[in-house]
Amino acid sequence: MIDIQRIGRPIFSRIVLGILAFLLTVSCGTNSTQSEDSVTPVNSDCRMIQHMMGETCVPLNPQRIVTIDPFSLENVLAFGLKPIGYAIAPDWLEKRNYLRDRLVGIESAGNHNQPSLEKILALKPDVILGLELESEAIYPHLAQIAPTVILPFETSAQWKDVLIKNAETLGQVDAANALMTDYETRLDGFKRQMQSTYPDPLQVSVVRLYPNSMAIYAEDSFIGTILEDVGLESSIPASQALRLNLSKETLHLADGDAIFVWSNEVGDSQQQVQAELESLKADPLWQQLDAVQNNRIYKVPSYWIGSSILTAHAVLDDLSNTLLETDE
Repeated sequence: MIDIQRIGRPIFSRIVLGILAFLLTVSCGTNSTQSEDSVTPVNSDCRMIQHMMGETCVPLNPQRIVTIDPFSLENVLAFGLKPIGYAIAPDWLEKRNYLRDRLVGIESAGNHNQPSLEKILALKPDVILGLELESEAIYPHLAQIAPTVILPFETSAQWKDVLIKNAETLGQVDAANALMTDYETRLDGFKRQMQSTYPDPLQVSVVRLYPNSMAIYAEDSFIGTILEDVGLESSIPASQALRLNLSKETLHLADGDAIFVWSNEVGDSQQQVQAELESLKADPLWQQLDAVQNNRIYKVPSYWIGSSILTAHAVLDDLSNTLLETDE
């Protein structure tokens, strides 16, 4: 979250002056909160979008889109649109070649955990897209720059909901429906291949390694929804929260037909995770797991933490390459 006071008074003053100048020269939408005392004007040039911060009138055909969360960025790119700016952490893109190649020529507006208001203002957007976790605190400042839509967000399992809402906001519902149809078609093909390869449904787990701990990701997560979509059973109950912390004594909870291991650390922390993995491999309790003995341990990329439809396809590639031993 951004504390505007930390930007510094001189810079903040320039931002305020810039906002005033911008508002005097550009009129591309309206932000308002929902209440009996406020009525949002609607005209033929914009559509009214309801979101967690109220109502916002968004241009019918926005040309200067800025995204300040990874999910919205991925969705905009998947719709075939090119935003003029985005806020995202550099390490988020580390293993995401399918995103990096599409970002050539697009301006960075800081980190999605701390977007740069100054850079966003300079880009002169006609719409800003964000999520609750990253954007709620700075919404009043963003809304003065351009029409801003902030979506509720609790877990990465909501990626499909965010996709549809982004589509409604940008007038890209047909594109979103086509993307989901393609995804479902691919799911059907994958499931047919799995059924011909494995007589019974596989039980799998996804284990995230941290420098000094590890956890199983549950169904209420991005990766959990994809595993459910392809018909793979989770090794932990559906009632479990986002993740279940593991110790060496509870490693058996992760056992199944296959275990997918990943981490999202960088720098020194990544080296610690690698050391943790080597230690784990040498542990007798780990070696007793059926998945280990059957050589069904797969180290997968950090993008398994989640985003949206493009990442979902990347995960399906990984599942095909491991469980079906294909090279898509």
